Amino acid sequence: MGGLLALLAGGSLPAATAFAQQPSATAAAAVAPGSIRIHFRRTQNDVAQWGVYSWDGPANPSSAWITDRFMFTGLDAFGGYVDIPLAAGKTALWFLVTDGTGTKNCGADQGAPLPADVASKGHEIWLLEGDCSIYTAPPALSYGNLGQASAHWLGAQTLAWPGVPAAGSYKLYYAANGGLGSGAAGVTGADGSMDLRLAPLPEAVRAKFPHLAGATGLALSSADAARLPALASAQFAIAQFDGAGKLVQVTSLQSAGMLDEVFGERAANARLGVTFDSAGVPTFRIWAPTAKSVALDIYPDANAPANAQLPMRFDPATGVWSLTAPSAGWTNRAYYTYTVKVLSRWANNTLVTNTVTDPYSVSLNANSARSFIADLASSELKPRGWDSHRIPKLAHPADISLYELHVRDFSVSDDSVPAARRGKYMAFTEGESRGMRHLKSLEKAGLTHVHLLPVFDIASVNEAGCVSPVIPDAGPASSEQQAAIDAVRDADCFNWGYDPVHYNAPEGSYASNANDGAARVREFRAMVQALHETGLRVTMDVVYNHTSASQQGPLSTLDKIVPTYYYRLNDKGANLNDSCCADTAAEHTMMAKLMTDSVALWASEYKVDSFRFDIMSFAPLSVMKELQARVNRAAGREIYLYGEGWNFGAVGNDARFVTARQANLFGTGIGSFNDRLRDTVRGGGCCDGGENLVSQQGFINGVWYDPNHLAKQSRDDALRLADLVRVGLSGTLRDYRFTDRFGSLRSNADIDYFGQRAGYTASPTETINYVEKHDNQTLFDINAFRLPQSTSLADRVRVQNLGAAIVLLSQGIPFIHAGQELLRSKSLDRDSYNAGDWFNRLDYSYASNNFAVGLPSSDKNRDNWGLMTPVLENPLIKPDSRAILSARSAFEELLAIRNDSSLFRLRSAQDVIDRLKFHNTGPDQLPGLVVMRIDGESPRRYPDAQYRSVVVLFNVDKEAKSIAIPELKGLKLKQHKLQRKSDDPVVKTSSYSEAGGSFTIPARTTAVFVEQGEGGDED
Repeated sequence: MGGLLALLAGGSLPAATAFAQQPSATAAAAVAPGSIRIHFRRTQNDVAQWGVYSWDGPANPSSAWITDRFMFTGLDAFGGYVDIPLAAGKTALWFLVTDGTGTKNCGADQGAPLPADVASKGHEIWLLEGDCSIYTAPPALSYGNLGQASAHWLGAQTLAWPGVPAAGSYKLYYAANGGLGSGAAGVTGADGSMDLRLAPLPEAVRAKFPHLAGATGLALSSADAARLPALASAQFAIAQFDGAGKLVQVTSLQSAGMLDEVFGERAANARLGVTFDSAGVPTFRIWAPTAKSVALDIYPDANAPANAQLPMRFDPATGVWSLTAPSAGWTNRAYYTYTVKVLSRWANNTLVTNTVTDPYSVSLNANSARSFIADLASSELKPRGWDSHRIPKLAHPADISLYELHVRDFSVSDDSVPAARRGKYMAFTEGESRGMRHLKSLEKAGLTHVHLLPVFDIASVNEAGCVSPVIPDAGPASSEQQAAIDAVRDADCFNWGYDPVHYNAPEGSYASNANDGAARVREFRAMVQALHETGLRVTMDVVYNHTSASQQGPLSTLDKIVPTYYYRLNDKGANLNDSCCADTAAEHTMMAKLMTDSVALWASEYKVDSFRFDIMSFAPLSVMKELQARVNRAAGREIYLYGEGWNFGAVGNDARFVTARQANLFGTGIGSFNDRLRDTVRGGGCCDGGENLVSQQGFINGVWYDPNHLAKQSRDDALRLADLVRVGLSGTLRDYRFTDRFGSLRSNADIDYFGQRAGYTASPTETINYVEKHDNQTLFDINAFRLPQSTSLADRVRVQNLGAAIVLLSQGIPFIHAGQELLRSKSLDRDSYNAGDWFNRLDYSYASNNFAVGLPSSDKNRDNWGLMTPVLENPLIKPDSRAILSARSAFEELLAIRNDSSLFRLRSAQDVIDRLKFHNTGPDQLPGLVVMRIDGESPRRYPDAQYRSVVVLFNVDKEAKSIAIPELKGLKLKQHKLQRKSDDPVVKTSSYSEAGGSFTIPARTTAVFVEQGEGGDED
């Protein structure tokens, strides 16, 4: 607020402040000279707990937030008021109106100009609830804004309205064609009304909608509820009346719960989109229970105008509109849209006619203008051999390893791919390209899955013609490269793709012809088939938590069909945007159905093997569990699910329902990304900026043992991070126990991670272990910040390898960002989602890792450019081909070691508890060294263990470490055969002495020793 004084000195007020001139009102009493009277009207006339917090303007400004306020103790016909004596010479009063809990009437600071004669005449202003305008005369009273929806229709007979009293009376009004309004005389424009009875919300309703548990409950009669299917297309509003029958307020309703009960429960099993009979004749179905009418528009091809518009038939039981074509003539040739007439609160509660694509579209023309009538069972939409090709076997989810890859990154800069196929699905069919040879090599070492960043239909790339920027030849820390990209950032061909338009259709920009609805289907399948034939399974990155557009936006679909239903809304009925964009509401039946149907389609029709859910925690846990079962049935095999389980937003801490967040996934077999291990290894947190980018060193890049010029970490910090590494190595299991840095035997759940329990999983397959993914800086780049700037290139490679080793040898599912094994850099970019091909370049020729190709985009990084410049200009950091190949070799070696023994892929929590033990723990441990032994014999021989036991030592220090471990004395250990034959001469110098159980491990090295078992470790 101190900045406001400077603002006043400049003499200008915020542009958003509005001053309405209304006819003057008669004051209850004259305002004293040199004071200001502030009037405040609240709908419920509950101003007693509200007051004015003012820090500049009063003779005695408020001294403390909330507790020292000027209270509205006066009352008049408008509402409450308070008189505030002013300091001499002031030209404005700066204030906030707030209640006793800190709830503000206006979120922004407010400033009221004071007239020149205020000292002799005083001044008055008027304020309205929920209105940031400052009025200099009494404003016209409003009884509510029907563009907002503060009440909730939770079931056919159950309504809830937070903040209103359980007194007076309530009515539900409707108008078939809209036009509801309100005034002093009451609700206007209605065709009829229904009485509502005050009734406490049933316990089941309170449990289902916990955020509304304290709301006033209202009930509709069963007779009126029976009329709802016929009235569903009308505009509705709810009105509150006082004891004298006078209108108090009116609001629109959030009606998803009612639509679910009246229509959704019966529509949940309907087949939506386009289905085909045995003769290939299509039937079209769309769920639109509030629509006045729906017509099917048919286009003979991708570009020609419509040649037919056919009215569809409505089923009042389900809310589904349908039409069966006269023949199979449209199939795999024609395109379609729907014309939907519907009342929309997003269009000021007017009747709109929307031409919209099908939310269940399986393909489209360029830029998603028309849906394609595609029969996915048709041979026309399949590559040769599609039906008979074999999906690679997977014995257990614990065997999975994931490689996160962007379709365009994979080949756009690869000149071993034909030009027409670069950046496209079909690049994966070029078996001898550099990229495919690289994937084959990873598969041979043990990689199982390629995780594809979004490949569904997205909004951010112009499929009809994107542009390629011309990048200047500028210096390693120049801003010119990013400026060239920024000039075309929304017109170029690159985007991560987390901006869905149609969930069920392949993205067109990766197809050879985006305007051919058949091409993208065939070519997507060809990509999947090629990866399967390489021995790799396919994971899709799916984004059901939001859409790129909503309401009446050009690319909006769901909101143009059933306005407001598919999205999560705030207390006023506006879209929540906690994800980035309009948050979808998977707690609503038909959004959950769309999400589940979509995943089932990709698994069954495209043979996708696994799914990663963006912000999975925005979905109810119950929906994810139902989806898991349904998709497994649809695919006829187990489909592994994982996603982001972050706990935040309006649904955080299960505020609206039990979410699919990390802690709640316990026992489901659904994986979540492990931020504990990520932050421990890298240092700091996900979103560090400023000096924290440098000072917060992690376990592998210097904490305490190799401090950089800004670091101030202690020995205890190093031991704390070592304990968190042990949590990760043991699968982040909630119930695994080890001796912590204080010498106490504690469970992983009792280890602290930024105030949270570090351990949270019920099995190893519930953790996705990673130190790098598409979000945030690459591991190489974060190490460029945090390692001392004098660190040699050779040591930087070893640090990168340490990160890979911890991920690959931890219990759980290892997740690798494409290029991590090649020291991939994005030139320090923390968020490259729209940074073009230049900063996202992936080089499978191994010539460059893309470091120091200019300062990253100003949009996300400008505040850190000062820190970045000397790092980018440091000649010691940028690797050559030899360093890149060295990192690749070490990575494949570690991946092969993981694949060699099932001891690194234990199936259950009990397996880990029984078999995995840490040494060198407690307060007297040797810092920088984590020692882990996994037993292959006790309590019984473990299938495919290969060895009686394995011992892994992670030495992250810049110096060699020697340690004697009495418990390991006498074991017949020798270094793993792959390390004995390693291209890395340093790891070969690791040693073990049986007599003393002692080990010597070189600096920045992971050494794996094995105890010979039957059939294991033969050269």
